[in-house]
Amino acid sequence: MGLRKIAARALVAAIGIWLVASGCGGGGSGGRDITINEPVQLTRTLENGQTVKYKLKSAGEMAVAMQGYDRVASTQTEFRTTCQFSNTDTDEMNMAMRFDHAASSISFGDQVIVQESASALRGKTLNVLLAPSGEVLSFSGMAGEAYFEEGVGQVALMIHGMFPKLPEEPITIGYTWEDDLDIPDITSSTARDFIGETTYTVVGFKEKYGISCVEVATVSTFEFEGKVEQQGEAWLMSGAGESKGNVLFSLESGLIIFSKSHTTFEFEGEGSTTAGAGASTTLSAGMSIQGTLELL
Repeated sequence: MGLRKIAARALVAAIGIWLVASGCGGGGSGGRDITINEPVQLTRTLENGQTVKYKLKSAGEMAVAMQGYDRVASTQTEFRTTCQFSNTDTDEMNMAMRFDHAASSISFGDQVIVQESASALRGKTLNVLLAPSGEVLSFSGMAGEAYFEEGVGQVALMIHGMFPKLPEEPITIGYTWEDDLDIPDITSSTARDFIGETTYTVVGFKEKYGISCVEVATVSTFEFEGKVEQQGEAWLMSGAGESKGNVLFSLESGLIIFSKSHTTFEFEGEGSTTAGAGASTTLSAGMSIQGTLELL
């Protein structure tokens, strides 16, 4: 197999990593400053039958070195989802997440690779079981989807980003809380895991789209280790990264209204042409990704 083709598949395998912090929201989040003098309780409120729509977008660059084959690739990814909730008054809440739009591509030089497995998600629904805290307990309804098998656990990460842990105490400017990032990829039988931590700091209050919000600055650090399989090839990947950003949480519902993040990530990988064979090639790469999450 040509080195160019191997490199292309390795890049496709790595494209989902940006989602690790897309819900963590650098850059400002926009909106108009408002004044709130008293401590406020930030609580996520969801009702049976409630529907929530989100748009997630990313764009960035990735520099790759593979046995003398050096390239800079650009990535574009967008998902639009409709999430409908039920059993919201129990310890195991159901969320039916329909992919209204899904597109992902990567380009380097004159070559553009459209990730058809991402496009294949359009119109399909993933059933997710969530704890009240937002923790993902299980998935069902889309077993065997190629996008889940080829990726690095990005769907679990995406949902974690939509519904992060909220503080138990009333908050004021300067208040800080933390959320452990320990997300095994339960969308696939392949062992993959993101481990890290996000620190949230309240920096102000704003109004955006007519909604009163608390503005929170975020810093996430994380490590990744796992195996990605696609088209008869196996890639063992490991790395670490950091994300900084801003999030606007609705004071009424506790839902994310808007977030913006800048994520940097460095990783190494070993690949083989068959899942059971020894490594046939290695690569190292660095990524810089701008991501947004927006309530529609």
